Amino acid sequence: MATVSDLIAASLKRLRVLQAGEVPTADDQADAFLRLNAMVSSWALQRLTIYQIVRTTWTIVASQASYTVGSGGQVNIARPTAPSAIDGITFQDTSVSPTFEYPAVSPMTEAQYRAVPQKAYTSPYPQGWYYAATYPTGTLYPFPIPTSSTLQGVIYVPTAVPAFTALSDTITLPPGYELALQENLAVLLAPEWGVRTDPALVQSAREAKAWLAVPALRAMDLDTSYVASLFGGGYGPTNVYTGS
Repeated sequence: MATVSDLIAASLKRLRVLQAGEVPTADDQADAFLRLNAMVSSWALQRLTIYQIVRTTWTIVASQASYTVGSGGQVNIARPTAPSAIDGITFQDTSVSPTFEYPAVSPMTEAQYRAVPQKAYTSPYPQGWYYAATYPTGTLYPFPIPTSSTLQGVIYVPTAVPAFTALSDTITLPPGYELALQENLAVLLAPEWGVRTDPALVQSAREAKAWLAVPALRAMDLDTSYVASLFGGGYGPTNVYTGS
């Protein structure tokens, strides 16, 4: 498996600022390392460069109105950058055996949550949630505020490639990511090294990144709620395979 140091060296060789057998200086490695993590951070905002959806549970405290979401938060995951970065939130009752995961509760837009006149309203189970992308941790508001003492929240979030911590880190990512990182890092580094970017390299970087979108695409149920509301019919997701 290649390391981050190997990846940086490969990118610099693509720019022809390193020859075979040469290694970058410590300063060059440090600069490239910062650029690599900046690029990875920007990819976290792009849904089609994210290859995994992580399921995480947390304890719902009776009558607690909100939860911090992010590294070290009450929902200890990578901070979702926006409500759209959350694929779904459900809950499960641990008093039921076996534990039963209830269907997803409905997301609320900022306008919908703002329009709620009694935000302190309580109920045994939540029926919706509102996520505010506060920083450094996001804030999740269940509504109504659940009073049951045996609930766990379940959140499904597409989780991006994390930032690298050291040049010696081993790159353990699905097929295609190593090439995409190499090629796109080379394009990103070219101005700093005063190199005119080869059009073939730019094309290769684009194609390598585009291929990452193929495994990121997932089958989804067709949501007919909007159309159904226009005609006064039922609403909710429709399974295109069963017709239900």
